[in-house]
Amino acid sequence: MIDQIILKIKNHNWHKTLRDGEQLALDNKKADAALRDHHIAWELLKEAAKVSRLTYPAPPRTGFPSTSSLPDAPDDVTQWQLMSAYLRGDIESLPSSETKASRPSSEQIDRSELILYLWHHYALIRKGDRSRIKRAVYLKANGVKTQRIGAITGLTTKQILSAQTEAGQDIIDHIFTYSHKTVDLSFF
Repeated sequence: MIDQIILKIKNHNWHKTLRDGEQLALDNKKADAALRDHHIAWELLKEAAKVSRLTYPAPPRTGFPSTSSLPDAPDDVTQWQLMSAYLRGDIESLPSSETKASRPSSEQIDRSELILYLWHHYALIRKGDRSRIKRAVYLKANGVKTQRIGAITGLTTKQILSAQTEAGQDIIDHIFTYSHKTVDLSFF
């Protein structure tokens, strides 16, 4: 399996990935910030975390009581009332429930798999307390607020942001390394 991933990494179109990451970074950067390589890698890691979350949802909880079918919150009551009105024939169209995020494309899934491989095997590998620091950076990539991450991991804001920059730099360094290598697959 590892050999297949390495082959995918070596034959991946990294130029397109870098262009997509650059576009994401330009869309999300602050007006006065200069765009650097680690910003591109950070945006790719954020996208990979999001795609991973959407593509591979966690298994359902077991051993807990299931929720009742009655509405729990005012929004649910309103939705319940709309459904009831539709069933009675008071309104013509069925109201849509909460919209779900669209499924990622196969290209995004493939790219996120490769970025997460680089994340797990190369990013922050030289750090002493890797699990805590990597967990903090991954939580940040998932959109958790920095203060909350500090409360969870015990790291300061400066340590979290420094680790974020270093992780982005580690990932982009390996992307540049692999973007120049290709493997001839004609013998397969």
